[in-house]
Amino acid sequence: MKKVFPVVAAVVMLMLTTATTACKSNNTTTTTSTAALLGRGAVINSDSIVIAQIQNITAQSTGYPWKITVLIQSTSNVGTLPNPVANSAGKMVTVITDQDVTTYKVNDTITAKIKYTGDVNTPGGISMYMYNIALEVKPQGY
Repeated sequence: MKKVFPVVAAVVMLMLTTATTACKSNNTTTTTSTAALLGRGAVINSDSIVIAQIQNITAQSTGYPWKITVLIQSTSNVGTLPNPVANSAGKMVTVITDQDVTTYKVNDTITAKIKYTGDVNTPGGISMYMYNIALEVKPQGY
């Protein structure tokens, strides 16, 4: 038993340090951190700042009111928190939000923050949540 514990601990540490796994389907990438799937209850604390172009906005009848597909143009870390879209520049990701997005339209370029949300104990319970959404303002004459 004493020899098994270091091996188990090493495997758990390897899983925690795994950066990201991307699943590609229909040109949309859903990025999920292995660390976000470990443990019980809420997902790990994470955050990112993105500049993205809206590809699709869909009103939802259950759960969060909006599902948005965005093309990630750039992403930045927030402190030392894991960045759920760290490897997603140039890729499309689908996010959910409860922010009112009725004033936004397809092809708008936005700035926003994206983090994990959900419950690891619920099948399909982990999503990426977008908040602090604002139109990207370009310098005049740009």
